[in-house]
Amino acid sequence: MRQSHAIYNEETGTLIGSLAAGEDLLLGILEQCEKYNIKAGSFQCMGSLVSLHYCIFQNRNGKLSYSQPIQEQKPAELLSGTGFIGVTEDGRPEIHFHGVLIDEHGVIRGGHFLEGGNTVAITIEFMVTAAPGAKAVRELIPGTKFSVFNFYREGA
Repeated sequence: MRQSHAIYNEETGTLIGSLAAGEDLLLGILEQCEKYNIKAGSFQCMGSLVSLHYCIFQNRNGKLSYSQPIQEQKPAELLSGTGFIGVTEDGRPEIHFHGVLIDEHGVIRGGHFLEGGNTVAITIEFMVTAAPGAKAVRELIPGTKFSVFNFYREGA
């Protein structure tokens, strides 16, 4: 059975790999980053999914928010995915991911993907560009319900 795998080039700070069928998209990428101690970086990916878990940005009566989570059990091709890798305020690995997909009926949509529930169908191929010396921390914007990555020099 095919396994998820990646190779890391320390000289360029590039991690390239693929996730196997049955893996979770976000957790799988985070797991590969953890193997190579990547704590800050950006990434891109593409591939296929059999289940989806995401939300969309919305404006409700002048208030910006995210929709309730959308969960679907149907195949889709991830045309393009991009995001950032960092940590939460308490140091746990964190991923911020947006993707565009097309379903089996040719409908294109996208959104903010959520951890768990984005199951790989055949493969997800990805490339991570590490940011050595940087620290990305997901922090709450005061006065809002939004958490965003703020970037710091490592050790600062």
